[in-house]
Amino acid sequence: MAVAMGAAEAGLKKILILERLHRLGGILNQCIHVGFGLKYFKKELTGTEYAVRYRNMVLEKDIEVKTSCFVHRITPEKQVTFVSPEGEVTVSAKNIVLATGCRERTREMLTVPGSRPAGIFTAGLVQEMINIYGVLPGRNAVIIGSGDIGLIMARRLTLEGSRVHAVLEIMDHLSGLIRNKIQCLDDFGISLYLEHELLEICGKDRVEAIRYRDNRTGEETRLSCDTLLFSVGLVPEQDLLIDAGIEAGTGIYLAGNADFVHDLVDTVTKEAEELGKSLA
Repeated sequence: MAVAMGAAEAGLKKILILERLHRLGGILNQCIHVGFGLKYFKKELTGTEYAVRYRNMVLEKDIEVKTSCFVHRITPEKQVTFVSPEGEVTVSAKNIVLATGCRERTREMLTVPGSRPAGIFTAGLVQEMINIYGVLPGRNAVIIGSGDIGLIMARRLTLEGSRVHAVLEIMDHLSGLIRNKIQCLDDFGISLYLEHELLEICGKDRVEAIRYRDNRTGEETRLSCDTLLFSVGLVPEQDLLIDAGIEAGTGIYLAGNADFVHDLVDTVTKEAEELGKSLA
C-alpha cells in the first residue's frame, strides 16, 4: 500500500495492488496490540487501526485493488499471473514490487527431536487463531524463542486464560524488543530463560511435555505443557523470484519485510513510499 501511495502521489496513474487475503493490511490485521504509528501518524495505534487508516488513504487515491488474488508466477519479462475468483489472469508491468512480508521459521527448520503431536504452532499462527478466529490453542503453553511475536503472544495467551510456563531462548540475549519483554513478560510474571535449549517434544496425539537443557549448567528439565509456540525468527518471502530464477533489481523490487526484517511498520511505510516515488 505504501509503495502504491508513494507512486500515486508522485503522479503515476496505472497502479495495481494484488492481495492474497480478502482485505488490505497484511499481518497488521491480526495485530490488535498497541505500539504502531508513533512515528508515522504521531499517535499510538493498534496494528488493526494502522491498517485501516492507511487503507482509507489508498482508497481515497483511487488506486486499483484486487483482493483474494493468489500470485503464482512472475517472469523475467515482468509478467504476473494470478488466480482470482474470476479465474486466472496475466498482467504485465514496467515495474513489479513484492511486498510479501515474511514467513515464520518452523519446528522442522530447527530439527527438534521428538514426535509430531498436535499442539505445535508458530507464534504468528496462534496470533491469527486468537485475534481473528477466537480460537484458543491450549491451556498450558511454552514459547520457544524470544522473538517479538512470541513475547506478545505470551501476554495474549495469559490474558485469554492460558498459563504460559516460560519463554526459552537458546541465545544469551533477547531476540525481540526490550519494551516487549517488559510489557509482555515482566508485567505478567512470565519467566525468560536465556541459554536454554529445547531437546525434545514429548507426546503422541497431543503435546504432553518438553525436555530442555540449561546450556550454562548442563542441567536438563522436563516440563509438562499441552501447547508449544515457536518464535524463532522470520524468513523474507521471496519464493516467487526464487522459483523464477530472478534477482531483484531494475524493474523488480522488494519492499518492507520481503527485503529484510524491520522492527517498526512506520519505518517500512516511509521506505516504501520513497520507493514508490522513485518508480514514478
